[in-house]
Amino acid sequence: MKWNPGKQPLLRGDSKSGVGVPSPSADDLIVRYILYLEGPGRETPYLSTSEEFEAAKVFAQGGAIWATSVRKANDSGVRHISKSELLSCKKGNGKGKAKWNSAFEVMQARRYVEQWSEHLLDFRTIAEPAAVVALIFERT
Repeated sequence: MKWNPGKQPLLRGDSKSGVGVPSPSADDLIVRYILYLEGPGRETPYLSTSEEFEAAKVFAQGGAIWATSVRKANDSGVRHISKSELLSCKKGNGKGKAKWNSAFEVMQARRYVEQWSEHLLDFRTIAEPAAVVALIFERT
């Protein structure tokens, strides 16, 4: 069944205490973010979400599943980057913020987007990301 942005939630696996807060001024290269370069604790202007509960559960790692919607994100000024948009910019060496020096790594990032049914929430224009995260996400 095709995911419907108006009816189905975006899900995120995160800690039990809350969703991690993005850093709007951090490096915004999408391939770097999806490949998880620099590992845990790196700053990023994005939060990953998924269409699929099972994918969010994997990333929760014993934490909690958090839900939001495209409407809540957009109403709060957070840009939703859909799975289809992510896939369309990941061809060859990528396009826009998905441009990267290795076509192989772009292809790997594309595979991860497909595998996890990933969508990104882009906080680059948000002045108070912690307040917005608390507003748009609820624990399931």
